[in-house]
Amino acid sequence: MRSWFLNRPLTVKLILIFAAPFLFLVLVCILTLMAFQEFEAAETMFERSDTIKSQGIYYLELLYSMQNAFRGYVLTGDAMFLPRYYEAKGDIDPAGFELARLVKDSPSPQQGERVSTIQVETRRLIEEADEIVARLLTGQTAEGIAYIKGGHGQKSGDRISAALSQFQLEADRIQTARSTAVERNRVIVLRVIIGGAVLTLLLTGLGVFLVARSVTKPMASLAAAAAEIGESVAVLFPDAERQDEVGALSRSMEEMQRRLVPAERLATLTRMATSIAHDLRTPLLGVEQGLQGLRYIADPQLNAEARELLEDLHTGSRLAVGIVQDILDLYRQAYGELPLSYSRFDIGEVAKEAVELMGAEIRDRRLSVSVEGQLPLIFADRRRLFRVLVNLLDNAIKNSPSGGHVWIVAAAHKEGAGMRAVVAVEDEGSGLDPAMLDQLFEPSKFVSRPTRGGTGLGLYLCRLVIAAHHGIILAENRPNGGARFTFDIPIERREVEDVHPAVDRRRPASV
Repeated sequence: MRSWFLNRPLTVKLILIFAAPFLFLVLVCILTLMAFQEFEAAETMFERSDTIKSQGIYYLELLYSMQNAFRGYVLTGDAMFLPRYYEAKGDIDPAGFELARLVKDSPSPQQGERVSTIQVETRRLIEEADEIVARLLTGQTAEGIAYIKGGHGQKSGDRISAALSQFQLEADRIQTARSTAVERNRVIVLRVIIGGAVLTLLLTGLGVFLVARSVTKPMASLAAAAAEIGESVAVLFPDAERQDEVGALSRSMEEMQRRLVPAERLATLTRMATSIAHDLRTPLLGVEQGLQGLRYIADPQLNAEARELLEDLHTGSRLAVGIVQDILDLYRQAYGELPLSYSRFDIGEVAKEAVELMGAEIRDRRLSVSVEGQLPLIFADRRRLFRVLVNLLDNAIKNSPSGGHVWIVAAAHKEGAGMRAVVAVEDEGSGLDPAMLDQLFEPSKFVSRPTRGGTGLGLYLCRLVIAAHHGIILAENRPNGGARFTFDIPIERREVEDVHPAVDRRRPASV
């Protein structure tokens, strides 16, 4: 049972715990409704019995009024008693019918028999009294006095009165039974509320304790394990077999621990690579500047082959310096924003420098590269935009067929209160895989079907540089074949919020 409970999700555990108060509330509501139904039934029965009792009293009053008027007339012979006698006699029949109607649907069959007896006795009493009144009207007074002295009418009246008193007694019994039922149900509901509340508190407290125990104790173990992981200590997770959230967290931390070792190694290698790149940057710059000086000094004294070799060496050194600088830029960006050094320059001239740098590759593949369009001077980081153009041009050269053509096209367009520069690099290669378009600018994502390998960081660095300039960069396939890489940046520096390169997907203006 404990294992079954522990393996349930936290939501199910809470539902199981709070199901007890809910069921208790439902039970109390049902018992309360049942009690109220009994109260209403008892109240209805009492009201009906009280009405029957009142009607019986009224009937008895009419009977006494009729008897008193009859005796007064018989004993005194005074005719003034006759109107009261006839009035009471006339009202007693409707009263009897009303009493019979009230007890018609009574659950007690004795009430119906009792009303029948009352009506029969009353009818006999009225007939005897009418007969004596008729004789008195003819002067025969002796029989009426003998009737009264014999107690004949009194006996019938007593029987009727005794029968009517039973209605009062039954009404009193119903009142007592009603009070007893109300008290009994009140005690039951009170006991259910008190007992259920105590039981619910015990069950809920036990459930909360079990849930807290099943969560807090493993969480404390996980916290201790996390601290040990932080100290590079191998940790075992005993709750990984559980099927609830704690088990899922334990398995996740176990997987995290498994991945931390290669991640730490990668971080160490990254720091080493960055340190090596930093150490290589100074000698490579020296080599690049030395080769550049050698070109100017020894160029007139060298033959064509030597000049070409010297130019290739200078180009290679510049590319090596650029790659080292790219690695350092990526490392800086990982720990904060990419710092930019703004200056005003002609982007067309920078594009021509990139073509010149890649001249050896262009000649090897017998490609033609054209720089088209004209832009006003822009205010940006010249060195980093130069690296962007070199990387985009390098990709275009890699993916262009031998003898193909590469275009670098620049244009300007107005956006709001400012101007933006749009630069596109196009080739006639095999194009890009449409499924990979949204991932090309991620680390280690290559252009589709390259002719030679690369680090996979060139396009990623392009994205970082363009984003640092508050611009966007995207890739697409040309309608006539080949690929087009386009970036769009402000011509003037703007202090605006950073645009994350992964979320800004709008297309730049056409070139």
